[in-house]
Amino acid sequence: MGTRKGAFNLTSDGKRQRWDVSGPHFGGWEVFHLKGSPVDPERIYASQTSDWFGQVVHRSDDGGRSWTPVGNEFAYNGTPGTHQWYDGTQHPWEFKRV
Repeated sequence: MGTRKGAFNLTSDGKRQRWDVSGPHFGGWEVFHLKGSPVDPERIYASQTSDWFGQVVHRSDDGGRSWTPVGNEFAYNGTPGTHQWYDGTQHPWEFKRV
């Protein structure tokens, strides 16, 4: 679960009657999204941002106990094109949040 104060990993038993919560991971960072891998249940991806570091994607291969930065180079393949901005002018597409 991503929040403005970090990320929390929630796991439950098969009946969802008993829950375990770990975290906060990335304390103080805004975390927009966490996604578990459908192939490996221990792999988790986290997308977060900070005013200082910008947006960064991290990966955990051990269920959130440790994290490795995947990177923060986000670019379009080819020319991204433009869209109409609020003032009617054309504005290039850009990554703001991942």
